[in-house]
Amino acid sequence: MLNPALDVTRLSQEFRHRRRIQIHDVLLPEAAERLYQCLQHEVPWGVAYIDGEQSVILTADKVAAFTPADWLNLNERVQARALEKFQFIYNSYMMVTAYKEKRDPGLVLHEMLEFINASPFLELMRNVTGIPNIIKADAQATCYIPGHFLKRHNDHVADQYREIAYVINLTKGWQADWGGLLQFMDDDGRVTDTFFPAFNSLSLFQVPMWHHVSYVSPFATRARYAITGWGMSRPPQTNPISQSLG
Repeated sequence: MLNPALDVTRLSQEFRHRRRIQIHDVLLPEAAERLYQCLQHEVPWGVAYIDGEQSVILTADKVAAFTPADWLNLNERVQARALEKFQFIYNSYMMVTAYKEKRDPGLVLHEMLEFINASPFLELMRNVTGIPNIIKADAQATCYIPGHFLKRHNDHVADQYREIAYVINLTKGWQADWGGLLQFMDDDGRVTDTFFPAFNSLSLFQVPMWHHVSYVSPFATRARYAITGWGMSRPPQTNPISQSLG
């Protein structure tokens, strides 16, 4: 599924300078096209956002039952929290959960999750980033439509051992002025770099790193599709001698 023409040596040298990189034409064309068709037509999308202090993922069946009043109420709550706190809203399909629960048999995203956790993809992440202890990756499919966004954050979560964030972009015909751009920031919140969601590209960046996905404009005429997650390492082993000396 990976493009065999990738120059990993050159890519690792580029990553070393900024601790982030966008790799173009990462998948074989037929694989990228199949995933794009799946995301467009086959995924039962839910909605992810923060309600109060809890992350929420509404499943597709709950979303299907929403009335216009329900959507208005949800958007008001999302916007109210976004004024002062971390917030996001986008369509989501949690690939690991669906895989474990054996939901949606035949969905190609299940094969994609296996590929992301197989040696070729994990080795690509290890070799490009120079981080040898990446042992697995989680994954969710995302779909941003007008009104969706992901506010500034750095991906660090205690006890989750996230080493590298990745984004496989699977959007055709996107335009920069529609928003939906992956933007990196310094500690003062100033944008220092922008990755455009080019079709069949892989973005990698080290955790922690400040970033956000810019607000998708009401005049965007397409959805922004991606598969995203983190390459993770093993929890550190407790030294029994040190523990006994406690």
